[in-house]
Amino acid sequence: MQPVKLTDEATRKEISQRYLGKGNFPYLNYATVEDFCDSADHLPQICYLDGDLKNVQRPWALKAILAKVPPGGKLLEIGGGVPLVACLLNELGYEVTIVDPYEGAGNGPTEYQNYRRQFPNVNLVKDLFGVNLQGFEPGYFDCIYSISVLEHIPLEGIKDVFAGVRKFLRSGGYSIHCLDNVIQGEGGQFHEEVVKLVLQEQKQLINPHASLEDDYEKLLFQLKEDIETYYLSALGHHQWRCGAAYKDFPFRKVVSIQTCVAFSGD
Repeated sequence: MQPVKLTDEATRKEISQRYLGKGNFPYLNYATVEDFCDSADHLPQICYLDGDLKNVQRPWALKAILAKVPPGGKLLEIGGGVPLVACLLNELGYEVTIVDPYEGAGNGPTEYQNYRRQFPNVNLVKDLFGVNLQGFEPGYFDCIYSISVLEHIPLEGIKDVFAGVRKFLRSGGYSIHCLDNVIQGEGGQFHEEVVKLVLQEQKQLINPHASLEDDYEKLLFQLKEDIETYYLSALGHHQWRCGAAYKDFPFRKVVSIQTCVAFSGD
């Protein structure tokens, strides 16, 4: 099995010129068709045309990191799955660690050994991310990020994840996450609870005393009124249900919620 290589020198230069240090990535946002089309045009290595929400989330996370963290930065991806974003970031000059138990939860990956062979320059740590992660000093990472992972963690586990973020993210470093958010249909109530909890934890990385107020409700209103909002497609849903009967896995309206904050260190 040959190592994966996603770019050549010319492509890396083009990506850096287009995205490095550029773009507006507020505390709270959602995926748009415009952003997806930009990614399809300029990041085809990680933006496919026949998949689920990850095809808009992978490029968004990469762009957010390039905008906020200079090359050479130390990055940690929580629950990396197929480590395409980590691989591309590594090729762009970042030190990237993925922490993932590779146990298959939430249709997640199990191919740990194959990924080690395919992506030898990405540090793969077979573990759950949290305060007990071994091998890294507190404040080691310049950015901790996740892509369609946190919504698969039980509510009681979200606080454990963010306790790990507070321990291993340096002061001034970035916490960047995108989550699938069911806004109508089966699973909607759970997703709302997860997203609200994640956003609360994100806000408290900025200010330990911050409250969520009605940020989530305002965002929902905005995205429902916005013609640019990117929704999970029927094709994406078909792949997402992984062979389950439709009656057991009916369609639902899903968007990507995206959040980027700098850790105050408090």
